Amino acid sequence: MYKPLKSILLLLGSTLLFTSCAATKIANRGDLQGVELRSGYATYLSHPGFSEQLTHVTALETRVIALGSEEPLTLGALGSALIEINPASLTGHYALTRFYQHVDASAAAEEHERKFQQLQDQILATGDGSAARPYQVLSKADAELLVRSKAKSLVGGIYQNNEASPLQLLLLSRSTSMSPVTSDYFDLSSLLSAIGGPEVGPASAGNPWDILRILADSNDSAARAAIGTYLAKQRRYESAIGWLQLASREDNLLAHTLLARIFWYQSGLADQELDNDQAATTRQSAEELTQLAVDNHVKAIGLGSTESMYTLGRLLLEDSNMPADDRSSAPAISPRTKRARAVSLLEQAGDLGHAESLLYLASQYQRGTLLPANEDRANRLFAKAANLRNPKAVISYARYIAASPERRSKTQLIPLLRDLADADNAEAMVVLGNLYAKGVSVKRSSRAAVRWYKRAVAQVQASHHGNAAVINEVAWNLAVSNQKGLLKPSYAQAIMDTMMQSNKQVQNHPEYLDTWAATYAANGNFLKAIELQKRALHHARIQERTDVIAILQTHLESFEAGANITDRTP
Repeated sequence: MYKPLKSILLLLGSTLLFTSCAATKIANRGDLQGVELRSGYATYLSHPGFSEQLTHVTALETRVIALGSEEPLTLGALGSALIEINPASLTGHYALTRFYQHVDASAAAEEHERKFQQLQDQILATGDGSAARPYQVLSKADAELLVRSKAKSLVGGIYQNNEASPLQLLLLSRSTSMSPVTSDYFDLSSLLSAIGGPEVGPASAGNPWDILRILADSNDSAARAAIGTYLAKQRRYESAIGWLQLASREDNLLAHTLLARIFWYQSGLADQELDNDQAATTRQSAEELTQLAVDNHVKAIGLGSTESMYTLGRLLLEDSNMPADDRSSAPAISPRTKRARAVSLLEQAGDLGHAESLLYLASQYQRGTLLPANEDRANRLFAKAANLRNPKAVISYARYIAASPERRSKTQLIPLLRDLADADNAEAMVVLGNLYAKGVSVKRSSRAAVRWYKRAVAQVQASHHGNAAVINEVAWNLAVSNQKGLLKPSYAQAIMDTMMQSNKQVQNHPEYLDTWAATYAANGNFLKAIELQKRALHHARIQERTDVIAILQTHLESFEAGANITDRTP
């Protein structure tokens, strides 16, 4: 849940001689022509004292990336040193290409540019840049150059671990300021086999911290963001903030995003402490922390973060609808202006492919609570989200259309749902069943509806994921429907028995107990139905579920009178 915002205020002569000689020496080496990616990496990784060498190489690469466009004369010595250590260094060949271009040594420049392209092609052949098949590189600098060679600008990065790749680099980039942020993954796990120590054991066993510390000390923002993220997960927020703020100075989108989350969380704690007259656990007030959260969201938005557009849009919209006493007392922004800015942010995120923003806006126009009711806008936004082929968006749009058959689908809804169903999405199967039951976007068929419902149940039972909501919806539809062709009470009771007896997480859930009771009533066992319905009411009262107590009581009275529930389902 989003709480009201307290405040939102949007807003070298000797060097040249050495460089030329050293670079010429490397360029004239007879083995340069035959260097390959694998052998070059082997030369680098097999060096004794690799930890110290990594520190040195990282420092050299950091200087190349920082100076490449402004001080090309310094790049000769840097590139030569890098290639001497790692003949397959993209950064090294980039540095020498830039240097030789600057001193009009075209032949040497072309040779290193050719080698850069050759090595780049070999790296691209190692994967596709997805998390499952990342590109294999040995440094963040090489990864950055590979991204930039695609005419993209970097907006952040972080090191991650997973079972398949114990050290993976995620780089975020975009083509233009109006382009969506894209992700490229790089596998650096081979570094883990080259570094280790007697205290931590071989890094190849899955401990990347030695490398992260080296990289963080070398001003690597992705490493600093990774350390900050780890500390945040450990709830060591003050230490996490320190590392993340260092990373954010390099315009690391991920660092800004996580800082915003931490500050927002802390502002909530400060609010609670103030309300309960507790001693403050933070040196800053809720208003100051809220402003820090907003500031970091704004910075992340400037870097292209659709997630921050979505989050800040929601905060603004929900704050604009708070009572005057709960809103910011700052005179800067009126509720109307906040709503306009909120809608603008959410639409911008949607234009960049953020389905959740479109769904949120659509739901507000549908409900008419935070925004004026507008069915046409709701339909358009639901359809736009579904066309992104986001599973949640497709299903949400289908439920929106099914709820009011007079609405017309503005997208190829059925093919999208079938694609999800073919990918074993059980909820998509249920929604298809609902559409067939009502004859919305398809020819009405109770038989087809039941077939889709049973397929959804089979998928849930086979996957062992325990999607209780799917089972509950199917059982309700088949136990209480006012359509004769949909009534399958024995089957409905059987699937609820199996789920409720095996899934402890839902045994105290009022809605699920209500459905379970309804299936027994549908089969004529009113004594069991009454027993289960009383349990549903008991748990609803304990949980203070005032939204369902009256309905549950009505159902109990029906069972006590020996009457089934009949509902217009789905």
